[in-house]
Amino acid sequence: MKFGAMISILIALAVVMTSCFYEDNDAKQEIKFNSLEEQVTYQRAFEAVVWAMPATAIYRLRKGFMELPGVDNNVVVAYSAPALSQHKAITANTATPYICAFTDLRNGPVVLEIPAAGEKASLYGQVVDAWQSTIADVGPSGADKGKGGKYLFIPPAYTGAIPTSGYFPIQCTTNRISLVFRSIRGQNATDEDAYQYTKTMKMYYLGAESTETKFVDGLQYPLETLPRYDERALKDIHAIFSVEPVLERDKVMMGHLASIGIEKGKPYQPSARQNELFRKAAQDAYSYVYNLVTEHHKQGLYWNDKHWSFVMQTDEVDGFDFVTEEQIEIDKRAAAWSFFTLYPKTLGERPATVYLAPTADSKGRALEADKLYKVRIPKEIPTKQFWSITVYDDATWAFIDNPIGRSGLGLFNTTDMQMNDDGSVDVYFGPTAPDGLESNWVPTSGKKPYVWLRLYGPDEAFWDKSFVMPDVQLIQ
Repeated sequence: MKFGAMISILIALAVVMTSCFYEDNDAKQEIKFNSLEEQVTYQRAFEAVVWAMPATAIYRLRKGFMELPGVDNNVVVAYSAPALSQHKAITANTATPYICAFTDLRNGPVVLEIPAAGEKASLYGQVVDAWQSTIADVGPSGADKGKGGKYLFIPPAYTGAIPTSGYFPIQCTTNRISLVFRSIRGQNATDEDAYQYTKTMKMYYLGAESTETKFVDGLQYPLETLPRYDERALKDIHAIFSVEPVLERDKVMMGHLASIGIEKGKPYQPSARQNELFRKAAQDAYSYVYNLVTEHHKQGLYWNDKHWSFVMQTDEVDGFDFVTEEQIEIDKRAAAWSFFTLYPKTLGERPATVYLAPTADSKGRALEADKLYKVRIPKEIPTKQFWSITVYDDATWAFIDNPIGRSGLGLFNTTDMQMNDDGSVDVYFGPTAPDGLESNWVPTSGKKPYVWLRLYGPDEAFWDKSFVMPDVQLIQ
């Protein structure tokens, strides 16, 4: 197939896809190339957006948090309560408070002190590099095994002195690293207990042990961290790789980026026409990846006769880097990382948290924006800790803005919800609440819903599939 014909096919495919983040007319029109060079510019920009998906997602997360008042490197953003609909991040949870922090190892090694797990709370989560690859788990599932300790993050090619004992040393391959933890409250504890526990952690540059760690409560501020699927996506790629070392696996792509004006050490100055091509390439890349995600979910059905997908699908070594002996599986990597943030380093046979997404309702119909749905949570749902239902905008995989700020419901909300006589509980989601059941309802505000069921600590009945989750039901 000739290169020009391949380009035309890609454009046609992107144009006919109906679920696109961008609704304007420009996003739905084909672009006419004036030369072969313009075709190459478009194609290389398209491939770059797909290739960089994990990196641009964590970069936007960093940028969004860094724009909050008082946030800088080694400042910990600790939410005093679960996130609200005004906090825009890819498939965030609404059940447990988040802790986020960022640093730049160009300033030297960084120490992260994790408190020991206790009756009040414990920390779970990952520290990731600029490619969003996990470089350290913490807490009971991490190197400290819940006993607490000091993690030492060492910059790439660092030649300075480092301590020989008393730390969990982590050699990093990128300069910027990020952490996202959850403070899991104990059985008889409160969100406030978990919040105060979080504030006992410390983060500082090596040698600055006496520096007091600054905490910012992010709950009060709106948050915008979503990837940008327009010409700004290429600007983000330039910003990332102006700072980060180039891995051997990525040198071919760096050559392609240089050919369209994205090169380390040089200013990013696209022409108006280049920005037009970049905009179309990024929008088409979004549509292409959205379709990959749809297929990803269809291939992950957990029960043969139900429509729930097990969304964490790994690479061939049970991880999420998608690097094999022969290739980088770029499409699979983009599909996995576009709708999910911070996977564990490896999934394991029975992960501590599982995520299930309905691909359709009980009749096999796709979920719609203007419909009311119900998902029944059985009394004996098999989880050692808790469950939650979260409703996202299908176009962005982020919370939906709504007047009551509610994006999900779970076990911790059942004291305020209406329970069924058999001990089960129904969670509704749609544009309007069912009469008398507002406490059981998550608003969708005219958006097509994308739904997750989270199970924290799934037990044997889930893994042996003796428990079967009821499908989502269309109410009206």
